[in-house]
Formats: sequence, structure tokens, C-alpha cells
Amino acid sequence: MSEILPLYEAESLLPTGFGTEFNKHAFLSTDPEIIKDILKQKGFALVRGLDLEKRDFLKVYSKFGNIVAYVNEREKVGYGYKDTLELDGDKKKIVTGRGQLPFHADGGLLLSQVDIVFLYGARINNIKFRGATLMTDHVLACKEMPRHLLEILENEAFEVRVTERGYYADVSPDGWFRVPVFTDLGWVKKMLIYFPFDEGQPASWESRIVGFTSSETKKFFNELSRFFKNSRYTYTHYWKKGDLLISDNRRSIHEREEFDGAAAERTLWRGQTTEVAMSGPVRDIAIG
Repeated sequence: MSEILPLYEAESLLPTGFGTEFNKHAFLSTDPEIIKDILKQKGFALVRGLDLEKRDFLKVYSKFGNIVAYVNEREKVGYGYKDTLELDGDKKKIVTGRGQLPFHADGGLLLSQVDIVFLYGARINNIKFRGATLMTDHVLACKEMPRHLLEILENEAFEVRVTERGYYADVSPDGWFRVPVFTDLGWVKKMLIYFPFDEGQPASWESRIVGFTSSETKKFFNELSRFFKNSRYTYTHYWKKGDLLISDNRRSIHEREEFDGAAAERTLWRGQTTEVAMSGPVRDIAIG
């Protein structure tokens, strides 16, 4: 009889219990339904030391649900990537580039349901303390945040306008559209939010709060960002080749730090799955 390997390498990645690390061999042999249940509790998981080709990566994440793919009338999304997106650090692009991607959850700007997000470190060179991915426990943070911040999240109207049209193509609405911050799924309140880009960073989208001045909006997001980035709520992952981050997109939000320098190489592959069949855009997920 073969030895049964423990799934967990560590109990949690934050003292609060948010995030966990999986044994790579046990991860590959564990029923995805078990892992999805763990992700609902832990928010995200890290698997280190994998050696995957792109087709292997697709096989791994396709077991977790319906692949979020952009085909037919949505085939131009992401400059035509279809299913596995390559975040290759192209300086001419933003989502797939090397600048900042501030706090967000996937799917809302493309009117798509995204439940699980997979990020795999395909090529990491000449980069050690840059280009981190931040994973944030918005559930605990919202329970503990100052009331004046939570009241704005719960009661005000948040709107977004996409600016990188080459990525969002003709799927995202033109102009400003409303994004509901919270959606109660019963087991969790999903957070769908798009923080504005820092000054000087090329922006893939713009954000505003209805009735707020631009300075009030900036002040709110700056304070909220500082609160979220407290180490009690946020895990910062510095990438190594072969790392796999799997996050429940309903249970966590994430951010990418910029990485500059001509020699820096950070290529991630991203896959997304959902529990529902993707027959077309989910038009009620991002339009309030």
C-alpha cells in the first residue's frame, strides 16, 4: 500500500488561520472538492516546487470547475488569451504587464463569474523582493475595521470605468458602471472592489464613489489600503519558479506589486474556474 501523504505543509500562513500551504504531492492526488472546501475556510493555498508545462497547468485547474474562457463573442478579451492568461510583464500592457495592479477581485470588470483563481510561477528571474502578490482576508478585515470605513463600503455606490480597452475589449461596459461591493452568498459575503491605481502607475481602470469628490475618494481608498495591508489581514508572497497560489475569489482579494528593471522576469500563468456553466457574460454580477 502506498504511503498517504499529509496535505498540509503548515497549519496556516497567517496567525489568524488565513491561508495554508499544501504538500505538492498530496495536492496533486487530493480530490479537488476537498481542496475547494479548504479554500472556503482558508481563503487561499500555496503549493511550492511544482514543475508544470502550460498544458499540465490547464489540466490541474480544469479539475476544479468550469473553466472561465473567453471565446466566440468574447474572444478579444485579454488580447485574445482564451483560457490560460500569461502575465508576462509586457511593458506595453497593464493587466499582463509589470506595474501595480491594486486590490481587486477577478471577474467583475468583464461581467464574469470567477470562483477560484490559480496563479503559477512559470518563469521568475532576477527578481527577489519585488513583484509580490498580496492575498487579503477581507472577511476578518471587515469585521475589525473602523466603523467609518465599513459604513462607506456598505452604504455608498462604487463605480468603475475601464481604460485598458485592449484587454477588456468590447465586453466591459463603456463609461462608468456600478459594482456592488458585497454580495451575500450565504456562507460568505463576497467582496468585489477595484482600488484606484497609485499616482504615476499606468491604470487599467478608474474608480470612484458616487457623491464623493476626487480628494475624498483618494483619502478613503488610501486609508482602506493601509488598513487592509496590516499583516494581520494580508499575506505577501514573493514568487519563486514552481509556486502555485490558489485563491477563492469570493473569500479573498488580491494585489500585485510593481516590478521594474529590464532584467526582471516574472511570468505567471493564470487560470480561473467557476461553479456555474459559462454560456455567456454574467450581467448581474457587476451592474448595480
